[in-house]
Amino acid sequence: MRWYQKALISAVGIVLLSSMSYGEHIWVGLFAKGSKLTAQSLISRENLVDMTDAIESEWSKGFYLVDLEQGRRTWMAIFAKGTGYTAQSYLHSSNWQKFARGIDKKRSQGYDIVDLEYGDGEWVAIFAKGTGCREQVYVEEREWKRFREAIKANWKKGYAMTELEAGGGRWVGIFAKNTGQKSQSYVSLDEWSAMRNLIRERWNEGYQVTMLEYGEGRWFALFAKGMGWSEEAYSSTHDWERFRVKIKKHWKQGYDVIGIASGWND
Repeated sequence: MRWYQKALISAVGIVLLSSMSYGEHIWVGLFAKGSKLTAQSLISRENLVDMTDAIESEWSKGFYLVDLEQGRRTWMAIFAKGTGYTAQSYLHSSNWQKFARGIDKKRSQGYDIVDLEYGDGEWVAIFAKGTGCREQVYVEEREWKRFREAIKANWKKGYAMTELEAGGGRWVGIFAKNTGQKSQSYVSLDEWSAMRNLIRERWNEGYQVTMLEYGEGRWFALFAKGMGWSEEAYSSTHDWERFRVKIKKHWKQGYDVIGIASGWND
């Protein structure tokens, strides 16, 4: 756990990369300065059962879960204060139909989906109240082409994408209004090295990365304007312990973790 105050500085894009060999599993962290978060913590566990116990422990300390990721026999969770959330809940299931019914029940209780994760054959949804979003909807498609069409259709209706997860042969996207994100665009590629180059290009065009994900053999990056972050960076490495060190290093430099991803560098 660490506490710090924010100091806004001019917008600068920083690339922090690690050397990695072809075909390796990698962890990727997305970081920003100038967010509204006031503190963050990091928890990792080998299985989902132990992670759910850890989530409730962090809640008791006043932290809210902002990102959950699974990769290489490790579940990792990032928690934060200063989110604006007023309540939080979660559910998980290996059965998609049961999972979808659970999502509908939570939404009827006034919760918004803030994170989705698929790992070890389980779908996990993290919910919160007090997100500030309006009219949240989600779409689920079995084909990438149809999912791309669903993204465009929701953009035309005035929605912004806030979350994406792919796994178990499904693509799932969360959309909402009143997110503060403007001029969204995305890139989906097979290779991480190509994604790195595109991130640089989008930074030069005035965009910031709001989300990085990997699923169904593809890397997905979501870009937007109007995020208000003063500085952004990302870091990638194949080793979990080294990745933890990099996260802590960024914290010391005044960055917040705004997203983590686990995938393959091929």
